[in-house]
Amino acid sequence: MGAHFPQAWQRALDHRQAHFDIAADTTLRLLHDEDPRVRCDRFGAVCWFYWYGTTPPSEDDCAHMAAFAATVGSPHWKTRLMRDRGRDPTALQEWGATDIDQWTAAEEDLRYIFRADHGLSPGLFLDQRANRRWIRTQTTDRRVLNLFSYTGGFSLNAAQGSAAEVVSVDTSRPTLDWSQANFALNELDTGPCEFWKADARYFLRGCQNRGRTFDLVICDPPSFSRSRAGTFKIERDLAEVLQAIDPILAPQGLILIATNFEKWNERDLSEVAQTALPGFIAINLPPSDPDFPAEQPLLKALALAKP
Repeated sequence: MGAHFPQAWQRALDHRQAHFDIAADTTLRLLHDEDPRVRCDRFGAVCWFYWYGTTPPSEDDCAHMAAFAATVGSPHWKTRLMRDRGRDPTALQEWGATDIDQWTAAEEDLRYIFRADHGLSPGLFLDQRANRRWIRTQTTDRRVLNLFSYTGGFSLNAAQGSAAEVVSVDTSRPTLDWSQANFALNELDTGPCEFWKADARYFLRGCQNRGRTFDLVICDPPSFSRSRAGTFKIERDLAEVLQAIDPILAPQGLILIATNFEKWNERDLSEVAQTALPGFIAINLPPSDPDFPAEQPLLKALALAKP
């Protein structure tokens, strides 16, 4: 045992502390694959655990999580059960000690609003940090479209990177409102920014009909989603979305495609993308940061350039 939690957790923490300065508002993946039962993201004041164990966490497990959170300076912690959620994938089982429903923390020089009452994640997927950083370097004076925009992490970085315009598209009005609140928190000018509640496929069709084009498109869809427009299944629908991006992407335009779909590896994603967009040129993306292992990553991502 380490300091009141498993030694594997202590080794994981030692690795992070060797690479990161864990300040009061730091966001960081603290546990990834070091313990197959659990992952942990630190969002400033809250340590957020994702429990994958075959049985719910025991009292000892909860005590370990409380001690781990305290060790990294987070006064609050919450655990969400990631398995055996029955027929309702939105059903929540949780444990923890937090009396805050909303708080803020930082990723590099941008601040984000986090919420404890909105699904399995509090509002930011940390495995995309290196890709968000890359987007910022690619967006100067470019027109950017962020499909499946969620709470606007990519949109914020595009705006921070001096994009000419940033368009965020999502089927959920609450997450679009959340995204706009993140823009306000960072005092980013929303003048050249738009927030559209729409199915990505319908929005792309509308852009083609109006002759609207973009220089960079971000496509980071969920594996599955349901809205009034119908269902989206990545293995069935991603190719259609990519084919619809092609006519609204300017020459030499860029696409960033990402997914955590567990049934695909990087080769599977690449094959779908290259089949849907023949002739597009692959671009190297930066490696993940040290809090995420390079071997067998859950996140699959690739960037393509239009010829």
